[in-house]
Amino acid sequence: MSRTRWVLFAVVLGGVTLVLAGCFIIANLAPQASFTATPASGTSPLVVHFDASASTDPDGQIVSYFWDFGDTQTGSGVALDHTFTVQSESKVFTVILTVTDDDGATDQASKNIAVNP
Repeated sequence: MSRTRWVLFAVVLGGVTLVLAGCFIIANLAPQASFTATPASGTSPLVVHFDASASTDPDGQIVSYFWDFGDTQTGSGVALDHTFTVQSESKVFTVILTVTDDDGATDQASKNIAVNP
């Protein structure tokens, strides 16, 4: 998305005042997704704390945080805990964070979480 801004200029030329009006469009800058995961590895059941408060939006604000934990589970919010479990084999789960800004632009960040039985 983009934002429209109206401008009004008054210019005096040789005793004549010209008034010019117009608009210009400012493109939306995408947010930047970033998060920490603590711990990044361990034994099942592994409780991991996720924090996306380092995510930013240079020209607005982030309005949603969507988490895909790579184990069929999802979540939302800037910070949360998630429990990973494995039965008999070690597994690496790829966690993907998607942030959306107030103009609808998105960005993603991912991290791997290693879980041992």
